[in-house]
Amino acid sequence: MANLERKIRSVLILQPRGGDYAELIAYFRDHDVLGQSVRHAGAISAEVQLPVGGSGPVLVTALWDSPAAYQGWRSHPVRAEMGPAMERLVEDGPPPAIVSGVYEVVISADE
Repeated sequence: MANLERKIRSVLILQPRGGDYAELIAYFRDHDVLGQSVRHAGAISAEVQLPVGGSGPVLVTALWDSPAAYQGWRSHPVRAEMGPAMERLVEDGPPPAIVSGVYEVVISADE
């Protein structure tokens, strides 16, 4: 088993614009966002998670070897191409805070 002590986890909190979870999830699936993070930037694994209660932000988490690996994804041209669509799909401004909650993993990818 890999030594997880040296890994990092990124957490992205997204509030779907107008509460349209289906459109945001469809974008992640149709454009294989998580798969691309694994193939092009070296994510070990990644997940999109929806709140079980049906309201609240979407969580996108990924496991990386290092902060540099995650930065490589943040600056990758493939990710940059997704920016305009993501801006259209998520609310402007800071996402709501998450104190606790239960989330369902709806999309995942790994090495």
